[in-house]
Order: sequence, then C-alpha cells, then structure tokens
Amino acid sequence: MSIEFNKCLICRKVVPDYVPDFCCSGQECGCMGGPINPCVCSKECERALFDGIGKTMEQRRIDANIKEFIE
Repeated sequence: MSIEFNKCLICRKVVPDYVPDFCCSGQECGCMGGPINPCVCSKECERALFDGIGKTMEQRRIDANIKEFIE
C-alpha cells in the first residue's frame, strides 16, 4: 500500500492544495516520517479524525457518517 499524502485521511478526497509538513525523516522521533499536519478536506473530516483517536480511519469515517469519496 502506498501512502498518498494528498488525500483526506477520512473520506479519501484529493486535497490539491495540501502541502505536508514533516518534523523529521522518520528516524529521529516516533512520527515514523508522517506529516505533522494531517491531510483533511473539511472541518467535518477534521472533527472525525480527532474524535476517533484509537479507531481506524475507516471506523472514524463510518462513526461520523461521512461518505467515502470514490474517484
């Protein structure tokens, strides 16, 4: 599975103006090279992202009643 940094983590919609910001290369801390500013397309998806901590992204989407974006 490839990581697509420009897709919303919740609904999978492409966010064309998203620019990931990294704190390190993945070797220096626990982030494992992930961006420090999560890619979300809306306030609704941002709320689902943080309200569902501890759940999978799919479960967060389902719990928030957000439809998955299919290209």
